[in-house]
Amino acid sequence: MTKDALTDTTQHTLDASAVSLPGVLMQAITHIAPAVGLIFTVQAISGVAGIASPFALAFACLAMATVSVSVIQLSKKISSAGGYFTWVGSTIGPRAGFFVAWIFLLFEPIGAGINLAFLGGILESTLKAEFGFRFAWWIPVLIGIVLLTVVSYYGLKLSIQVVVLLGAFEIIVCVALALTGLLQPGPGGVNLIPFDPSNASSFNGLFLGIVFSIFAFAGFEQVAPLAEESRDPARTLPRAVVLSLLISGVFFLFTSWGIIIGWGTDDLSGFVSDGSPVLTLAHRLWGVGWILLLITLINSAVGVGIAVQNASTRVIYGMARAGALPAPLAKIHPVRRTPVNAVWTQSVVTAVVALGGGALFGPVGVLSFAAIIITLLVIVVYSAGNLAMWRLYSRRYPQEYNRLTHLAIPIFSTIVLLYVGYKTVSPLPEGINGWAPVVAVAWFVAGLLVVAVLSRTGRGDWMARIGRAIAADDGSQAERAGTLSDKAVGR
Repeated sequence: MTKDALTDTTQHTLDASAVSLPGVLMQAITHIAPAVGLIFTVQAISGVAGIASPFALAFACLAMATVSVSVIQLSKKISSAGGYFTWVGSTIGPRAGFFVAWIFLLFEPIGAGINLAFLGGILESTLKAEFGFRFAWWIPVLIGIVLLTVVSYYGLKLSIQVVVLLGAFEIIVCVALALTGLLQPGPGGVNLIPFDPSNASSFNGLFLGIVFSIFAFAGFEQVAPLAEESRDPARTLPRAVVLSLLISGVFFLFTSWGIIIGWGTDDLSGFVSDGSPVLTLAHRLWGVGWILLLITLINSAVGVGIAVQNASTRVIYGMARAGALPAPLAKIHPVRRTPVNAVWTQSVVTAVVALGGGALFGPVGVLSFAAIIITLLVIVVYSAGNLAMWRLYSRRYPQEYNRLTHLAIPIFSTIVLLYVGYKTVSPLPEGINGWAPVVAVAWFVAGLLVVAVLSRTGRGDWMARIGRAIAADDGSQAERAGTLSDKAVGR
């Protein structure tokens, strides 16, 4: 790349209208990682909730639906690559926006790395068991990092096209396996026992299953960073949020039910104790065709990696543009129209998390450790978004303010989220995972201290300038979104 290949962001911007509704929708669905969720999360949920894991997933989907209300309402008025950083910063204040950005910088950018490490671990153990040779877990990690970087660098249109193909493939294969399980049920036959909460191992176990399920759905809100590159974002983003939750909810309910029925409701202990029960079931039902599910796992890990790259790089770019991160991170490639320095930065983060986390916790263990951290920190971000939505409509759009939509639902949502956070840490997870809440709390406290120090040392003006930059950057977008929203309802 030549020295003048990158130019000032005052001359180049993101590629406006690069993606339409299908692309934004698959960004959300792929970020949720359906296949990884099915292979990893359903077993974990069954381990605590018992046979009622599909019910836990259904309840979690409803809980996340209340969170989606804030995402929908905020994206109608403020369309920005900054996502929650912009929403919170422009409604609650620059300090709050900076704090939310601090929280975001721990949980979102690590998503690609933990999924690549998980993929490497599963591949290593599966190939050794099936074919008798060792394929070191870090090899697919390195290949994945290169692939994610290349796809992200060459533009959003390309990365979204890849995401659409990967997402569609993994959904089809997983649904096909679940359908096969229903047609060829294991011990216990076809029944609706998994949807009856009274069949859960215990009430506490059922709620812990709901906690794990919340993590399975996290990521649907990451359509927001694509706002500036979406066609008609005030309409596209809300639709993508609703559809992604609906599709992923139906997906997890049907596939978890089909997988458990295929395994056998009378043999739940075997399902929980198996090293990889979904792969084992595919082997039993499809014979040599089980390889399709292994390909789907690879597909899902790469897909969620690309989705994370898309979301993280846009938020990093948005923060740098507003002054919260070094200015070079806001550089836009003049041809590719991608935040190229943010892409390189995210790739480095992915490499450190995947290789470092895999070495420290094990390539599979790093996913469960990170899941706890992500669940706790995402609660903070979602709750801040609920507050931002209430302030935005109650103060700036009082004529549209609705007590149910803009007050009651976000209060209920926040209460549910906080209780989920409480149950995540009480009792503390066992083994090394017990340190995950400590990491999350330490990052939270560190963020508060950073904001306090910046405010007391005269850097409060710096955060205020960020706030003014956010307002200036998004004011016209908010008005444009409001106009589109008014037109949509015939005002």
